[in-house]
Amino acid sequence: MKRKYVSANSLIFISLVCLLILASGCLGTSLDASLLKELGHHCPLTDPEIHEDTVLSGAKDAGNYVVIADATNMAACVHACCYNSSCHVALLHKQHCVNLECKSAEVCQLTAGNGTSVVVVRSVDLGNHSEGDAQWKEQNRDKSLIVSSETGSGNKNLNDDLRVLTNPSNITQVGGDRRCEYGLRHCGKNEECVPLGNRRRDGVCSCLHGFHRREVMGECVMDESTTSASTEESESTTYSPDVDDGKTISHMNSSSPDISSFTVASTTVALPLEFASTPASNVSSPKPVGKLVVSINNKTVYLHPDTTFYEDRVTLSAYAIGAKSNCKYEWTLLQQPQSDDHGSVSGTNSQTITLSHLSEGVYIFKVVVDAPGVHGEAAGNVTVHSPKRINQPPKAIISPSQEIKLPTSGVIIDGSGSTDDDGIESYHWEMVTAPLGYKLPDQTEISTLQLTDLIPGNYTIMLRVRDKEGLEGNATTVVNVIKETDYPPTANAGGDQIIYLPQTEIILYGNLSTDDHGIDEWEWTKGPKDSGKAVDMQDTRTPFLRLSNLEEGHYQFILRVTDSIGQSSNTSVYIYVQKPNLTAPKANARGDVQIVLPNTTVMLDGSHSTDTAVNTHWLWKQFSGPNTAHFSKMDEVKVNISGLTKGKYVFGLTVWNGDDPTKNTTDNITVTVIQDRNVPPKANAGGDFSVTLPVSVVVVDGSKSTDDVAVTKWLWERDGTSLAAGKVINGSDNSPVLMFTDVVAGGYVWKLTVWDDQGASSSDTVSIIVKEERHHMDEVEVVVGGDIGALTYSQLSTLLQKLELFLHTTESIVTIHLISLTGLPHSGRVRLTFLANAGKEVVKGPQVVSMLRHQVMSESSELLDLPLLSVDTVVCQNNCSGHGECIQATRECRCHTWWMESFIRRHMADGVQNCDWSVVYVFVMICLVVLISGLLGWGISSLLVRVLGGNSRPRRKPPRYSLLDGQEEGIKLKSRLPGNLLDSASESDSDVEILFDSRKKHKADKLRNGYHKLPRIRT
Repeated sequence: MKRKYVSANSLIFISLVCLLILASGCLGTSLDASLLKELGHHCPLTDPEIHEDTVLSGAKDAGNYVVIADATNMAACVHACCYNSSCHVALLHKQHCVNLECKSAEVCQLTAGNGTSVVVVRSVDLGNHSEGDAQWKEQNRDKSLIVSSETGSGNKNLNDDLRVLTNPSNITQVGGDRRCEYGLRHCGKNEECVPLGNRRRDGVCSCLHGFHRREVMGECVMDESTTSASTEESESTTYSPDVDDGKTISHMNSSSPDISSFTVASTTVALPLEFASTPASNVSSPKPVGKLVVSINNKTVYLHPDTTFYEDRVTLSAYAIGAKSNCKYEWTLLQQPQSDDHGSVSGTNSQTITLSHLSEGVYIFKVVVDAPGVHGEAAGNVTVHSPKRINQPPKAIISPSQEIKLPTSGVIIDGSGSTDDDGIESYHWEMVTAPLGYKLPDQTEISTLQLTDLIPGNYTIMLRVRDKEGLEGNATTVVNVIKETDYPPTANAGGDQIIYLPQTEIILYGNLSTDDHGIDEWEWTKGPKDSGKAVDMQDTRTPFLRLSNLEEGHYQFILRVTDSIGQSSNTSVYIYVQKPNLTAPKANARGDVQIVLPNTTVMLDGSHSTDTAVNTHWLWKQFSGPNTAHFSKMDEVKVNISGLTKGKYVFGLTVWNGDDPTKNTTDNITVTVIQDRNVPPKANAGGDFSVTLPVSVVVVDGSKSTDDVAVTKWLWERDGTSLAAGKVINGSDNSPVLMFTDVVAGGYVWKLTVWDDQGASSSDTVSIIVKEERHHMDEVEVVVGGDIGALTYSQLSTLLQKLELFLHTTESIVTIHLISLTGLPHSGRVRLTFLANAGKEVVKGPQVVSMLRHQVMSESSELLDLPLLSVDTVVCQNNCSGHGECIQATRECRCHTWWMESFIRRHMADGVQNCDWSVVYVFVMICLVVLISGLLGWGISSLLVRVLGGNSRPRRKPPRYSLLDGQEEGIKLKSRLPGNLLDSASESDSDVEILFDSRKKHKADKLRNGYHKLPRIRT
């Protein structure tokens, strides 16, 4: 088996081993140094430490176990594992050595065990098990280990040792997972997989006929009613298909809960199956069928390119280990890929079946082998993969050869278009040839290369691309950098010129000379034929040559220009000096012109004038016309005139030579503008706009309204949706420009109508949005005593300065920004509107009002020259105690129903309009006050009566009795019965006893004063 380098899975395995060692706290001893040195070249150990009392976490399912009979110590056990390329871990229990090929790193983690020593020889590489789960399970199941021994007791000891070796101390063997997959996974000893349904492959492990499951250990043992077979061991030689260097090596059945057989190197002996350790019975029973080990070599094939099925034939063979002849084979298909082509199979009752026309996927077969006295089953698979990809080398593609010219000194070479069947892994740029001294930039492992600061020469650059498997492709490109060409300059001294005496000065212009890199030198000289002529030359080394004192005749001047590398160019110019032209030129403005509206422009041409010279002057004028036309220029030969309207225009051209304008001639031209048909005017109100208060006048410009002749009438009208506020001034509603004042915040809509002289009209509307000033809520209005007509500027300045002083605080200095100054109607008193600013911030209006009311009106009103009558915000901000609305015009509060003003606060406190009192509460309070006042009055009066009445002597009531006659003196008075009505009548405040007069009274007798006659009551 070919060794591989340590992969990511190997690192994970090593890390897990180290962590488990640290976690378990077991510090093992190392192997002998001489052994390590001997094995160092052939088998460098992953972990040379000997881990005592340690087993593998996967136990019996960790992988394939191989017993090494000749190895009785750890050194020999490790040595045997090293020379077996499939071995990962060496285990030693007592004197029994086992080498393990791990299934995965997860099941080969070290954990605590009982008396077992472990050495990790190789790391686990999961790539070794790529044949599929079915193949791994069948290899582990069918290649059972077979133990060699001389006696039954020796076999028993070895089996016991190996159980300890392959079972961690913390793993419970009872009640394990008894699920199975029919045909793919064997159950335990004396068990079989029973499907859960007729068409289902999943099932559960159940004991064979004649066996039952022991509840304690969970294993299947023979029924007590069945005669036990002989437990004596019989030796038989078996042959394993796995041969390595002439030694027979088999594998432990990883799916069986107990170890039933092992293979010892050099000798292979079969052991009988273990049964329950119950005493033999004399009752005879049928001999159980033996278990036959069956192995299948799984196959993996690849489709040919551009095919959908495997064209060749595939054979799958079954090997019955230890079976004699006369074996019967029966093959069954368990699984196949979903495909329209199901393939074909032959030889289903032979040892080898032949498959053909297979589709991509996995085919799983089950084989049942029967021989006299034995029975075995196994499952195998044939895997058909997609065609193997043949890695193609990458193809480097770079931009084609380039040619650049200095001063361009940079170029970009793109290699990102390179292709590969599995993707480009890396890029690398190399310089093949280059001018001496030039190097590639440091960063060359990129797909796009940028070269800068190139120098003239040829560059050959190679790009190497490499794929993931190391295949390489390359391509080259050529960059040719051409040295910059410096062209000679071009001299330009301007055209020839004519001057007339007495003019003797002129300037020649050579600044129109050109060069691709710029001109370094200018040089002016006279022509060779004019060297003797008198002339003064100035600034001969500049682009501008100044000539003076010229004489009549002609002069030649030569301009020579030179660039930075000495290349030069020459040119010449002639100056003609002539006598003055004493005759006046003849003006010619050409014939009359007629244009048709809506064309309103015309060009006047005076180039047909005669006797003109270089110093001829031109002047155009308008003599008459319906309106004033607009000249583009008035002192040129040709001029453009615009703004014409219907009617006749007369223009004149005046020309003269030299500096004497009196010697001139004039020619007139008539331009007639006619109208074929009337075009209505087009009103233009100027477009919508907005203004922000405060604004004194709003101006709306409609002067851009047009007509083919002229607009004769203008009318501005307010739209019905417009605000009514605002006043038009200066009668501007009948002019092109509308002006109105006294605007308020809101929207204004004006309609402009224009007419021409023939009555045609047109209209346009404009919307003006008047916005509130951003701080209009903070504007303060102050009314001071004084006449607006008598207020001077100095008085106003002094008033504002004093108000600022009252508003100053320790934290900020307040300045006042005056917005408006008006007089109140009728009274003429001064009203000021302003904003208070503290630096860049605006002081809140209510705060300013509060400060001025407190400091000026209530405390320091005498400090102002003009009395402060009222202070308030322009916008009423009184919330009327939350129970009313503030009326802007009067600043009074209009209270809601059942609410009223608190006159105490209004007249005795801060004087602010309010709606503090509830009418219901006021009525209840008045009733309570009246009631309490009445009670207090009554109580006080009662107290006074008692106090004053206690000092006077009460008047004694007259006695209610009369004198008796003498004869009746002896008559005794009888007491009244209780409850008599006279009792209450006889009560009084005195202790005088009332006596009754029993005498008969005469009619003539009059009642005495103080006496009362009472009726007699019968008892």
